[in-house]
Amino acid sequence: MTDEILEGVLDEFKKLAEIPRPSKHEEKISAHLQQDLIKFGFDVTQDKFKNLIVDVPASDGKENAPLTILQSHMDMVCVAEKGYDFDPLTSPIKLLRDEKFLTAEGTSLGADDGIGIATILYITKNFFEGKFEDVQHGPLRLIFTVDEEQGMSGAININKEHLEDAQFMINCDSENFNDIVVGSAGNFRIDFTREIDFVETENFLTAFKIKVGGLRGGHSGIEIDDNRANAIKVLAKVLREINLRGNLQLAEIFGGTAMNVIPNESSAVIVTNLNLDELKNIFDEVTAQVKKIFVGEVNLTIDVEEVDEPQSIFSVDDTQALINLLTLIHNGVSELSNTEPKFVLASSNLGMIHTDDKIIVQVMPRFNVNELATEIESVNKTLARLTNFDVNFNTYSPAWNFKPDGKLAKIAAKIFERQNNSSAQVKIIHAGLECSHFVEKNPELDIISIGTTNEFIHSTKERLHLDTVTPHVNLIVEILRELGSMEK
Repeated sequence: MTDEILEGVLDEFKKLAEIPRPSKHEEKISAHLQQDLIKFGFDVTQDKFKNLIVDVPASDGKENAPLTILQSHMDMVCVAEKGYDFDPLTSPIKLLRDEKFLTAEGTSLGADDGIGIATILYITKNFFEGKFEDVQHGPLRLIFTVDEEQGMSGAININKEHLEDAQFMINCDSENFNDIVVGSAGNFRIDFTREIDFVETENFLTAFKIKVGGLRGGHSGIEIDDNRANAIKVLAKVLREINLRGNLQLAEIFGGTAMNVIPNESSAVIVTNLNLDELKNIFDEVTAQVKKIFVGEVNLTIDVEEVDEPQSIFSVDDTQALINLLTLIHNGVSELSNTEPKFVLASSNLGMIHTDDKIIVQVMPRFNVNELATEIESVNKTLARLTNFDVNFNTYSPAWNFKPDGKLAKIAAKIFERQNNSSAQVKIIHAGLECSHFVEKNPELDIISIGTTNEFIHSTKERLHLDTVTPHVNLIVEILRELGSMEK
């Protein structure tokens, strides 16, 4: 028997998958959604940042119910398998489906947060067309934001007038159907930079390209406590060992795809007086050590090939300064709760490194207690000073703190249990959500974050659990019915 709700939501998602939408390039998806929703006669506003704000009238007789916002973000993390022909600015996502999962061919799927948008579109259009004819809802506002994955600039810059008259918000960006999220981590970006003093290569040195690969990678909030190795840190360990046993200077170094993704690959071009056999011995030692520490990283590889001598290389001082920085940067969990077992209060992800005329190292720390941000900033200022790097702190997002007196989580939990014959887990997560910025603009806003079950987000293994789509829709619809029975 065909599941009409599932097929309807997936029809909306298929349209989104055709439209390239990496972070900071949401023009096409914003225009598509604007044109699509205008056709239904809704009041649609596109602000100068390309955020969309859509007002949906209440059911007849429910105009005095509290205004509820349904919210998702338009951008996605775009990653592709090595060698797969994919341009995030022009290529569509090619969907693959079996009985249990929706995935993508060779790339990330974009269910984070395309499935949230598709769900909201499906519900809203069906309200308009009267297909949920027994559900009377209050006034709704849809908010689709840009740039959630790389800075949350959409949520940061949205005009607070779009939030001040609302009482409730359902954010559709959670990754587990069984969770009702009521709090999330704050974060910011740390940029370490240093101008490179390029020098000529010494004749007695040989050039090699080193590649670290095969690591699991993953989401730097949700999976930071899952004992996953960071490819940039592994590469730093290799470079440190080479530097201890011989001469080493860097010509280039790269790693990571986004700050909020645990890097699974990295590479460097070096010149050294060590020979190939000596390098391979080092790689074998480092591989064994990493696999013993990170027991799940069974596919780690460290490969090397001799390459042409580069025209110029980093100075000895630049090379040593970078090795010191990468060695000392904290990566992983730094603070655990003493009241909630295994709950992460603070962490840091060494997300990206690249070089051109300067070295750029980017780190994303997360914190569930805002006061920890000051300590994290202080530690990294000291680190920059000790290693002679410049440092900047950008795109600060505060933590979203749990409101014990909130009504919405209680309503959602009650409906979830009734619909699914099991209890949802009301929880705070260590990942970041835009909810923190919405609460800053309207402290009275009562928010929950819910969603379908999406695994391996921000990776080419990303997959959507199809059996959670219809229950997710039913949960939202029933919440809106109950909120529609209230008075402002």
